[in-house]
Amino acid sequence: MLYFVGLGLHGCEDLTLKAVRVLRKCCEIYIDVYTSIVPEFSKDILLKIIGSETKIICVHRRELEDDTFVSRIIEKSRKMDIAILVPGDPFIATTHLWIRIEAERSGVKTRVIHSSSILTAAISETGLHVYKFGRSTTVVYPEDGYIPYSVYETIFENLSRGLHTFLFLDLKIDQGKVMSISEAINVLELLEKHLSKKIIGPYTLGIALARLGSPDSFIIADTFSSLKEKDIGPPPYSLIIPGDLHFTEEEALVVLAKAPQEAVKKWKKIVRDLKNTLSR
Repeated sequence: MLYFVGLGLHGCEDLTLKAVRVLRKCCEIYIDVYTSIVPEFSKDILLKIIGSETKIICVHRRELEDDTFVSRIIEKSRKMDIAILVPGDPFIATTHLWIRIEAERSGVKTRVIHSSSILTAAISETGLHVYKFGRSTTVVYPEDGYIPYSVYETIFENLSRGLHTFLFLDLKIDQGKVMSISEAINVLELLEKHLSKKIIGPYTLGIALARLGSPDSFIIADTFSSLKEKDIGPPPYSLIIPGDLHFTEEEALVVLAKAPQEAVKKWKKIVRDLKNTLSR
């Protein structure tokens, strides 16, 4: 059996009892160490929880996206229990689905053990309504000859419908690069210069999230100009650009995320004006 197990958001504490039972019976555990950062995660603590007889292998993108490497994992799963341990929930914003499909096609049974996801945690913590989120997307670092226009288009499309946008931020752990909130805003400002639809500026309301699920989790809502100047501590980070806010969402942002009421009011008018302009 090949298991896909969610690690959750903080250390080993988010592992469910079901996940622990599964991991204890696995002969090998492959830990995805590139999809996200899990604060205070320790391989040694994991070994204490599940037992030191289990073989634990940390794997990077080059392994888990390599056909030959993955084929070996699948073949082993014919004879023994194997787990792939993934930050958050196993298939939320990861590329691991293809591994499960290949395993099932090869006649290897698979099972998913879920855990907390940054997406659901962010919605719960901010008080935004789950029904009012549009497509999520990832803010990536621009490279030579490549500017991520699709990120901007997704935000624009969501805002034009009054929907919130959840933004994952680029993470290149093997290169030691973790995109900060200010870097993400800089990328969005660059895209605004190129596409000029007046949705990104110092007035744009953003919700910065850091280390959700951890004891020192941090949430702050403010204008982009203010967010760029704030120190929100170590990663992981994510960012939400809200759409047309319901009054209960406004209240939640003011109380839970310390959003300035004037900034919320101004942004709400901008979003509604955009919706009205496009509906004509």
